[in-house]
Amino acid sequence: MRTLIDPTRWPRRLSRFVPPPPTVGHLERWRAVGFALLAILICGLVTHALLGPALLPWLVASMGAASVILFAMPSSPVGQPWALIGGQMLSALIGVASLRWLGAWLPIEFIAALAVGLSIAAMLYARCLHPPGGATALTAVLGGDAVTHLGFGFVWMPVLVNALILLAVALIANNSVRGRRYPLARAHENPHGTRDPLPTARVGLREDDLNAAMRELGEVVDVSAEELGNIVARAERHAYARQWGELDCGQLMSRDLVVLPCGALASEAWALLRRHRIGALPVVDTDSGRVAGIIALVDFLKHIEADAELALPQHRHPALTVDGLMSRHPVTVPHTTPVRELVPLMADRGLHRLPVVDEGGRLVGMVTQSDLIAALSQHGTSGA
Repeated sequence: MRTLIDPTRWPRRLSRFVPPPPTVGHLERWRAVGFALLAILICGLVTHALLGPALLPWLVASMGAASVILFAMPSSPVGQPWALIGGQMLSALIGVASLRWLGAWLPIEFIAALAVGLSIAAMLYARCLHPPGGATALTAVLGGDAVTHLGFGFVWMPVLVNALILLAVALIANNSVRGRRYPLARAHENPHGTRDPLPTARVGLREDDLNAAMRELGEVVDVSAEELGNIVARAERHAYARQWGELDCGQLMSRDLVVLPCGALASEAWALLRRHRIGALPVVDTDSGRVAGIIALVDFLKHIEADAELALPQHRHPALTVDGLMSRHPVTVPHTTPVRELVPLMADRGLHRLPVVDEGGRLVGMVTQSDLIAALSQHGTSGA
């Protein structure tokens, strides 16, 4: 018979207190450490220079907590610019006002509690919830003569100045990571300039579904609907890969390509586009074999619109080369790229074709939207 103190149950019970392994790699951890160190150091030096060394020990206290969010949790809604600036300033303002207007009437402990509570309410209603703001409100009440001397100036210096320094470093740190955007986008912009959701957002879980689920919880969730949708989309792609296996661009791409060298005449490009009935041609650097650009039908049409006589650019300028018409620095994909990763590039970003490159960055093939549709159709039919 098992009892409440059965030793055999202890390992399972104690395991509940052990957190799951982190999903963040070592490089990302030390990036957060380095940029947080830099941001706090700059805040301390600026405070020391402007307000004097006597104020230095506590000025960066709440900013230390803010740096944890900005650099270790950059996708959190409470670490976005408005949350940082608005939350810090509102909390500082409420803390200073509480001390100034109620200091003669209430015990300091009650004022401190009231300041923190009011700052939470203000941040929630202003949609700038920022947990370190509670520490800022508390500091404004308990800071002693230093804060009393600064008065409402405490809101601007050091709070606003330090928050702006943290924000500047966060913009540099987080946007230096490939594929990361800071601040988070409110919504994914349709490349065609319409109000329709992106193609990948029209199927499966939609943002409205995620928002409805989060409202049902009735509490603050430390992730935005956009980021939650991104996580779900990534999980779906992993599930797709597990179900269908990995088909990469090297297996799917066209290899017998019609290409142009840099410096080729625009008239030659036009003739090739018409002869092969294709929409675009890659332009290759003959020395390195790398993709220098893409020349498409739309590049010719843009110049026709700007011409009063509606003439093709090569007719008015026979010596015109593709270098003056092509789109430079096109998006390329390695030949080992899984086909599933092409879906957001082609469906959401509107890319009709993608040059495929090898390990040295040399052009080896081309993948089009038609190739992707054929691959997805084949997988769907075989799995039916």
